[in-house]
Amino acid sequence: ITMRYRVERLLVVILFGLTLFMQSVFVQAETEVQNQAAFDTVQVATDELIQKITENRDLYQQDTELFFTDIDNLLSSVIDFQRIARRVMAKHYKKAEPAQHEAFLDAFKRSLLKVYAKALLEYNNERIVILPPREPSSSSNKKQRVDIELYNSGGQKYPITYSMYLNTENQWKMENVIVNGVNIGLTYRNQFARLMKDNSNDIDLVIAGWTSDVDAE
Repeated sequence: ITMRYRVERLLVVILFGLTLFMQSVFVQAETEVQNQAAFDTVQVATDELIQKITENRDLYQQDTELFFTDIDNLLSSVIDFQRIARRVMAKHYKKAEPAQHEAFLDAFKRSLLKVYAKALLEYNNERIVILPPREPSSSSNKKQRVDIELYNSGGQKYPITYSMYLNTENQWKMENVIVNGVNIGLTYRNQFARLMKDNSNDIDLVIAGWTSDVDAE
């Protein structure tokens, strides 16, 4: 099984978990105000997501671009795609031009949304258990780690940890996720570094390859 296939399967699990997690009760934050704010963020996004999918499922299957646009708008309220993409590029981010930043961000988001499209088709009444909160991982009260257990229809358990942070606009955003001990952000960063090495550090070639892989799928 290729690393790309393994990552895609893990992302399907992540996206199942995110959808179910946003329908559940957010674990208690350091204060009730923070807890309510975090819950409101994911709850509103989930309500809109479920409504759009329910109303437009057939249309989305016919019009991929409309699906990408709608789901991008909704998930961007919960997931900080830009922050994640910047970390994936790592040291190469500073060497890249602003246009290359935007090009990779677009390719990266589309690759995740492609996986989400698969997840929607495979959804089959998975359930989720939110575990008791850990000790705060940061004294700044701007970081939260949420542990959940996702059970698929066959009863297999997937432990998932969401890393959330409070941005400068006082919004809770997801910045990373770990599934079955696999750090997804780190996995993609290693993949980007390998592609840079394989393409003689040509960022444009790496982005083009990432984009062509998405289009081919």
